[in-house]
Amino acid sequence: MDIQKIRSETPLTQSTIYLDTAAASLPPDVVLDEVRSYLLDTGHIGIYLPAFRKETYARVEKVRAQLADFLDADADEIAFTKNASESISLIARGIDWKSGDEVLVADTEMLSNLLPWRRLEKTHGVVVKMIAADSQGLLNADSFAAAISSRTRLLTFSHLPNSTGAVQPAERICAVAREHGVLSLVNASQSLGMIETDVRRLDCDFLAGCGRKALRATEGTGFLYVRRALIEFIEPSLVGWWNGVFDRSNGSMSLAKGSRRFEAGCPIVPSILGLGAALSYASSVGIQAIEARVRELTSYAVSRLSRIAGFELYGPANVQHRIGIVPFNIRGIDPASIVAHLEAEHCIIEAGNFMADAILAGYGVSTMARVSLHYFNTLDEIERVAQLIEAAIQQ
Repeated sequence: MDIQKIRSETPLTQSTIYLDTAAASLPPDVVLDEVRSYLLDTGHIGIYLPAFRKETYARVEKVRAQLADFLDADADEIAFTKNASESISLIARGIDWKSGDEVLVADTEMLSNLLPWRRLEKTHGVVVKMIAADSQGLLNADSFAAAISSRTRLLTFSHLPNSTGAVQPAERICAVAREHGVLSLVNASQSLGMIETDVRRLDCDFLAGCGRKALRATEGTGFLYVRRALIEFIEPSLVGWWNGVFDRSNGSMSLAKGSRRFEAGCPIVPSILGLGAALSYASSVGIQAIEARVRELTSYAVSRLSRIAGFELYGPANVQHRIGIVPFNIRGIDPASIVAHLEAEHCIIEAGNFMADAILAGYGVSTMARVSLHYFNTLDEIERVAQLIEAAIQQ
């Protein structure tokens, strides 16, 4: 991996230490160029010039196939969405729920993978059972198994929660779902692009994700994987010209084949094309190389930050069980003040509750700071941030 070349293709790294990939990463220039080029063409060529539009939709389908290959899925199992929140809601609203049906939700989930299920409690009488992680934020497949009853329809969790950085035993949890005849939905928003993600190996029924984080695409790059056998089982929540056909002569309506049936209206073409460039970029670097690099950086960050007086680490103490995300507090210091001090020095991290109330409550805190790394970061940047935090708490 040529880090200097990668950093040269990400110009902001020359002036800013960016440690907030868990919120949204820095796109390489090749991604921005793809988006920019398309937007310029829409004005210079004409967005609905027939030949241009035909070529555009062919490019969209090429990216669909590209993403499918990246996930070891088939192209007709992939739907484009605005974000993972939308993808999760499409599944939550697309199942024919009965009052008393159960959903198992990991207590490590942020609101995007909690509110859709809580809403079903009010609208359909669905019972939401929260599955607790251990004291370090790690889930146990046996906890899901123990909670399954004859009314359980689906279980869901994040492969890599945004608040702990704990790599969850996704294959084992999905295996529990399969053994008990329960549907499984994996939220891969944080892991995709940092950890190899293979839906066949996971053996999940649904997988939601986005491109703006570890894949380094832009906003508006969500997607949904639906196992082919379940595509027609899920009722589309949204319909429009892109995914529906209406026969005015007899009043009949039909939906597009495959997972495109979940896409309504014009696709977000600039973002989708940028996603294609991001997938190509990640593949050229190599997912295994990316994971190894981020694990190395994560290990160093935990080690170095732990030397700061008053440092409290959240999530797994064993760095082998975490990647990329290092949430922490400095005892007696408002994390927002640390973020502000770093921002003044052109270093970007984040503080907040990260919509992870259960995790915060488990640690007895209401807010925390978070360093989130990616492969374009360096050991020197981590050292610089540690020094600046030390300086901030001495003021």
